[in-house]
Amino acid sequence: MIQILTTQDYRNMPWKNGQGSTLEVARSHGEGLDDFDWRVSIADVKTAGPFSHFMGRQRIIGVLEGDGLILHVDNNAPVALKSKSFFAFYGESDVHAELINGPIRDFNLIYNPEKYAARLQWVNSTSANSWHSDANEILIFNNSHSLNMEINLENVYLNQSETLLVKGNERVLNFSLEQNKESDFCIIELFIR
Repeated sequence: MIQILTTQDYRNMPWKNGQGSTLEVARSHGEGLDDFDWRVSIADVKTAGPFSHFMGRQRIIGVLEGDGLILHVDNNAPVALKSKSFFAFYGESDVHAELINGPIRDFNLIYNPEKYAARLQWVNSTSANSWHSDANEILIFNNSHSLNMEINLENVYLNQSETLLVKGNERVLNFSLEQNKESDFCIIELFIR
């Protein structure tokens, strides 16, 4: 199943700690803030503060827009995240974020590591790209003006901030991008354990 999710399909949801809101891009199933096996979201972070806890989940967060943030995770050394850099941590970790130079927009993947293995990569390139994936579920979030790609010889077009969701894959998918066009997008591959 191939589905294009537009910004009208995304849902605005409150943070668990009540200090902001998240734009939910897609999720495996369920409703609310705990009933899912994986969830992709975007959040506007305007002030420093704590992160919500997601018990039994793995989190990967990156900076989509803005100068970046510094994460203080449990008692570990602080981690500075700049644009399109990502960091993984446990959902039950105590995390406090500081903004480097004003508000940021972040990009999040939260998933159940007992049910899924996940791979997230950001692609920013002007050279022709092609890749293969045997993931069970694939999401491609487009951050460039437009993204033209071919999936097993089927043409797919995404506008900025749209997401391609491919579910129920039982074969290797072949992806190729339009040549000589700047691309800026995130690929999330989810593999059922």
